[in-house]
Amino acid sequence: MEDLIDVSAIVPCFNQGEFILDAIASIEASVEVNWELIIINDGSTEPLTLEVLQYLERHGYWVINQSNRGLAAARNRGIREASGRYILPVDADNKIRPDYMGLARDILDSSPEIGVVYGNVQFFGDRQALWHVPAFDRDRLLQSNYIDACAVFRKQLWEGCGGYDTAIPNRLGFEDWDLWLTALGRGWQFYRLPEIVFDYRVRPRSMVTRCLQQENHDKILEYLRKKHPDLLRGKQ
Repeated sequence: MEDLIDVSAIVPCFNQGEFILDAIASIEASVEVNWELIIINDGSTEPLTLEVLQYLERHGYWVINQSNRGLAAARNRGIREASGRYILPVDADNKIRPDYMGLARDILDSSPEIGVVYGNVQFFGDRQALWHVPAFDRDRLLQSNYIDACAVFRKQLWEGCGGYDTAIPNRLGFEDWDLWLTALGRGWQFYRLPEIVFDYRVRPRSMVTRCLQQENHDKILEYLRKKHPDLLRGKQ
């Protein structure tokens, strides 16, 4: 009988072919955990990316091809196909640390009330810095998102929360915040690992740059107030 999958690593890719092999190598370096890797080609058009994805398919990697539908839809597609009890989204331009999946699995296995495990982040690329992500604070999460999408969570949580919201306006990149808020409203707990768990590549058009723009933050907060009125009533 095949070993059960502990963690499914979900890697959406849209024209990030120059980076995705680094992301995959970091997943393959994971230790003491049974994992699977699912790559979602979200309608890439850039020639290098298509060449890399075709190379991966020829060498037996699981690549799902779909028209460009955005990050939320790409993650949802991969998670629907996943066999793992736990899910780890990894952006194609980032890298995870070798012990991340195993550490998160152990927490989730031992604490059924915990739905999400995250940790500290090392920025690299255009910005070099270590981000000591705060321990979980409900009020802080209601003010703004500080837990990156590169967190390990139960597939059961994703299913119960209805997956990532694909209706967030203009693909502003806050589908992870919305998922955390939905999970919070359903009583799930969050756990922070003290280790550095992944490396975030900062680029001129990277997600963190867009999310920090005040205009985008204001738009998403207006949308989420309407979706989560009991949680976000009166939040600025």
